[in-house]
Amino acid sequence: MTDTSIVADWYNKNTDLEHTRLISCGLEFAVSLQIILQCIDQMRRAGAEPREVLDLGGGTGRYAVELAKLGFSVTLVDISRSELELAAAYAAESKVQLHKIILEDARLIRGNSEIFRESHYDIVLCQGPLYHLLKETERVEVLRSCAAVTKNDGYVIAAFVTKFAHLRNMACRVPARLVQEAAFYETYVHDGWYTRRPDNVGYHVDAKELRGLFGKVRDPDLLVERVVACEGFLGGGLSATIIRSGKHVFEKWVQLVMDSAEHEEVLGASDHLLVVAKRGRLRV
Repeated sequence: MTDTSIVADWYNKNTDLEHTRLISCGLEFAVSLQIILQCIDQMRRAGAEPREVLDLGGGTGRYAVELAKLGFSVTLVDISRSELELAAAYAAESKVQLHKIILEDARLIRGNSEIFRESHYDIVLCQGPLYHLLKETERVEVLRSCAAVTKNDGYVIAAFVTKFAHLRNMACRVPARLVQEAAFYETYVHDGWYTRRPDNVGYHVDAKELRGLFGKVRDPDLLVERVVACEGFLGGGLSATIIRSGKHVFEKWVQLVMDSAEHEEVLGASDHLLVVAKRGRLRV
């Protein structure tokens, strides 16, 4: 089982870094937010009035605050106390109120009645926990919990980090590490366990495994609709360059990335992948 206290400690010590990451990595944020809003729009066009959002592992509240600005009731949950404190300050600064801010491990939400309410949320975001859980059984159980608290015709939106993201970053910064730590990387490219640092752990995916992972949730009502490459064909490294080019230029690049973000050949190029799964048939 993953020692998530290591993960919590890392985010507690790097809170500001994580808060600014979604600005410097604005392409990931912009594409992810568009996908979330598209899901909300689909629900509205089907006659629903979505209101309740669970942001599980939502960190410093970047997505939570944006959705609160749009009038949604957002329950923000994270494992890092420091990040939640910053989220509260960020919400106040943005002049919005988050419905609840709760310190909890994503694996344990079934035991927390403030969070776990069956068929309660219209949208469940899980954009952080799954790439820190080493065991597949842990990832599956978190997804089961997410599915259980999602309303019929609601959405579970889950994020993953790709193996290629780390390898590409290493090739740019320290290419010799592939040889210097050959034994680790021979294993990593197969199992995706990023455990070379004692202060943080992660699990990185191949795009092709994601539908199979959701299949192991064994919930016939949870149907994967889309797998989206958040940085598209650009990967993660070019995001900062595009942001510095100005708002109009950035928006044009976002649209270009969105146009091909679900192409199978693009998925491996992206640093982050979003799986969009809809809660389908009515439960009886």
